Amino acid sequence: MARQKNYKASLQTVTKGFEAVEDSIKIDLPRNPRNHRQLDHTQYLGLGFDAWAIQSIHVIRTLLQGGNFSVATLIGYSVNGLRFFLGFLGGGAIKSPPATPNSLTKRHMERFISWLKLKYPNGSTAKNYYTSFKSLVIVLADYGFIETNTDDLLPPNPFPNNAQSTKDADPLSMGEMQRLLGALKSDLIAIHKGTFIGNGAEAMSVMLLITAARSGINTTPLLEMTRDALKPHPFVPNLRLINTIKRRGKGAQSKTIRQTNLIDEFSTIPLDGVAVLNKALEISKPLVALASEEIRSHVWLYRSGQRGGENKIVYLKSGALYISTKSICERHALQDDQGDRLHVTLSRLRKTMESRLWKLSGGDILEVSSVMGHSPGVADNHYLKINDEIKVEGATFVGEAFPDKLRGINVTPTPPGGCKDSLYGSRAPKDGVNHCSEFIHCLGCPSYAIVGTVEDLYRLFSYQQFLYAEIEYFLTDEWDEWRKRQLDYIRLINEFTSRKFDVALVNEAKAKAESAPHLFWAKKIEFMKKKRSGSI
Repeated sequence: MARQKNYKASLQTVTKGFEAVEDSIKIDLPRNPRNHRQLDHTQYLGLGFDAWAIQSIHVIRTLLQGGNFSVATLIGYSVNGLRFFLGFLGGGAIKSPPATPNSLTKRHMERFISWLKLKYPNGSTAKNYYTSFKSLVIVLADYGFIETNTDDLLPPNPFPNNAQSTKDADPLSMGEMQRLLGALKSDLIAIHKGTFIGNGAEAMSVMLLITAARSGINTTPLLEMTRDALKPHPFVPNLRLINTIKRRGKGAQSKTIRQTNLIDEFSTIPLDGVAVLNKALEISKPLVALASEEIRSHVWLYRSGQRGGENKIVYLKSGALYISTKSICERHALQDDQGDRLHVTLSRLRKTMESRLWKLSGGDILEVSSVMGHSPGVADNHYLKINDEIKVEGATFVGEAFPDKLRGINVTPTPPGGCKDSLYGSRAPKDGVNHCSEFIHCLGCPSYAIVGTVEDLYRLFSYQQFLYAEIEYFLTDEWDEWRKRQLDYIRLINEFTSRKFDVALVNEAKAKAESAPHLFWAKKIEFMKKKRSGSI
């Protein structure tokens, strides 16, 4: 049995209040998106709940030093959690309030929840305050200040219908997204030409919004992105990875973004994730040496522009981003589909990207949640909006399947099957010269097409053999999730072909691919086998 850490060895007893805690009850905070410089619990002393004030600041300081929680999250524990709970205790709502965390009971929690619901009857405010305090209670228990099992302390599902009473922001429609990206593109061209009329915060906001639209990264990790975040993609030359930190849940995250050649002619600059991020790094590079050591690793640096501090170097925060985004929308007179001013947030951009991914993946929620970096449940409940547009345009798995033959439509043969338009298809360069070469992404592309012939199915099952070979090549533990994803593709290919085509046709094509895969995939399989054996 694994040895459990004994917090009481250093914290003595929880029943005497706070004698074991000797640290100051003020914490100076590093720079953070919420712009709080300090947590001060001295304001809570003398109310009869000193143990709550001191023991809470102790665990918050410990978590801050550990580095696994964002500063904004820990601020919430104090500002949104403890502050409102102590307001509840001091308001006389209960006769015998818990003087210490260890005297907290489930009945106290139930009364606190009722108090919050009465005080904040609309929206999600009450739930947010409760969630912050609940998280604080859990860490107090983790560090030995509460001895009661939290399962016996916290009521299950105290806000069961909260989603029905709150209006979540919808993703942008495709029309709204096109208008926004058109405006951002024109601003990007002006930034390249040096004719951009906005301030430094707006220029950085333009490039951050494009990066957000391309990557779907959460707000805080995107704002805190460091200058070394861009990494080479391990497989595809024209893709790059953006490495960011999402402290809640999965920690480090990688997002894939496309890289195309940056054209010198400003009118043809693509909205390219890598090129835009590199431009932000280029513009902010001269400011790094002038910035404080605390922020010089950030990407989104600019000159403050505030009176008296014009030359002060700051980085983009949520408040400045909100103001800049509003200014961009007003300057371009952007409207939503109802004719009102378009309201843009990073949350809406993220949800828009997820909806687009839902379309491309044919509604495969597991695939979407894997790409976006959170659990399927979170994606299903909070991000995906299956609106009428998606219902109409939603693609089936592996694009458009044609069981018998395509009448009047030309399909270009490709290594995994066929493509409706390899020059101007969904993932093609669209320059009229170069054909699409994104073969490992065909299965999620709406331009992909399968004709019910042995030859086309042979190409698809040859690609499946390549997936098997990849799984055998990358056997170390860090590739475990990736291997599961590849196995999902293998399974989906089998399910799709058995459902759409004649069994004898499928078996013939599969046997041919197993004995002698298509030359394109055979060469890749051969290379991986040689690398694995050490012969090359």
